[in-house]
Amino acid sequence: MSTLRVIRAGARPTKQAPASNFTGTVFSDEVVTGTGPSRMRASVVSFTPGARTFWHSHPVGQTLYCLSGAGRVQKEGEPVQELRPGDVVVIPPDIRHWHGAAPDRLFAHLAMSELNDRGEGTAWFEPVSDSDYAARPAPVT
Repeated sequence: MSTLRVIRAGARPTKQAPASNFTGTVFSDEVVTGTGPSRMRASVVSFTPGARTFWHSHPVGQTLYCLSGAGRVQKEGEPVQELRPGDVVVIPPDIRHWHGAAPDRLFAHLAMSELNDRGEGTAWFEPVSDSDYAARPAPVT
């Protein structure tokens, strides 16, 4: 028989994201790491102004729910887009992309993804160049 499980906030300390995958100061608060049969992973990720992920992809895709501040996202080969609270970004499987804060604002999102059938998650690549990051985002309409 399954039981309801409450995971207390104190059981999940805030972690600083590694410099090997992020530019700037980024913090991560784990929400869930699924246990079989679930493969769901979710974290609240908080970016300081100018901080961002490296280029990366997810084998089963990723969904971002923007919580606060002002952010940026870019799919490789497409223009940078601005993100605001309440925006949802649906990133298809194996698409190279990055996301992070605007140059002058804090930004936080809930990042949700799944492992694939082989247990593989995020594939990390090179840092986002300063020129790519500095590209003016498309206006929010």
